[in-house]
Amino acid sequence: MNTANLAIVGVMLLVGVASALGLYRAGGKSQKAERADQDVENAQSALDRALAMAQAETNKPAAEDAVLARLNRGDA
Repeated sequence: MNTANLAIVGVMLLVGVASALGLYRAGGKSQKAERADQDVENAQSALDRALAMAQAETNKPAAEDAVLARLNRGDA
């Protein structure tokens, strides 16, 4: 009986350690997922800023002479 009790306690300890290790690893994966989500948000924000800057560049006249020509024509 004593050996059986020790075997049961040993198995319970192994299950407990395995569960704790599994939870610890799952927590690490969760943190990695959160970091990945944050990286995606940062990349999307940078892309939005770059697109806005590119759009602003396209909307700008090419040169000072083009602005003056538009003012002379009354298009500005």
